[in-house]
Amino acid sequence: MYPPAPVVRKGRVVSQEPYHRLLEADRRKAHIKLLLEEITQGEVPAGGVTLELGCGHGHWLTAYAQENPERLCLGVDLITRRIERANRKKDKRDLPHLHFFKAEAMELLQAMNDSIQIDVTILLFPDPWPKKRHHKRRLINKRFLDLLAKRSRKGGQLFFRTDHEGYFTWAREALENNASWEWTPDQPWPLEHETIFQNLLPHHQSLAARIT
Repeated sequence: MYPPAPVVRKGRVVSQEPYHRLLEADRRKAHIKLLLEEITQGEVPAGGVTLELGCGHGHWLTAYAQENPERLCLGVDLITRRIERANRKKDKRDLPHLHFFKAEAMELLQAMNDSIQIDVTILLFPDPWPKKRHHKRRLINKRFLDLLAKRSRKGGQLFFRTDHEGYFTWAREALENNASWEWTPDQPWPLEHETIFQNLLPHHQSLAARIT
């Protein structure tokens, strides 16, 4: 165990939390890497890979996995109770090709080995971080898109949906300005299956893109 690394401001120790968060992130990535190696056994999944980022309780991905038994389906969310509930759905329906992980989206992408190349990535109603000072926390940015492109097959697809107008515009511009991606507005969704959250929203917007 590493010794605590305090955060010092103006000569005063104010927090040790950032250091502990980094340790937790490293542990999660190491754990995910081991799990993925166990799942794939170092081989490329023959049926393709679908990834849902921010999978919540696993409502959408479980329905998708039932419709696509040949695909390796991966879901990630940072909230423990959501992953626990998602795993109960998986176990109840006996879906051995479906796996849920507790982690940040970027942690999962960083932990992936080279044998896993994503075909389809789903991002449903991520936190829009509406305040301008928080825009840097939005998942859709150049760093994320570059890493996702690296982890995806050529022609791999990204599907994004939000109820926040500002975030929709932000995401579209980020994709249009990234050389690894091209916006494909007419691309049909892999599965239209409304989540509980989506049912609560008055409207939403969707976009799709693929690796160039």
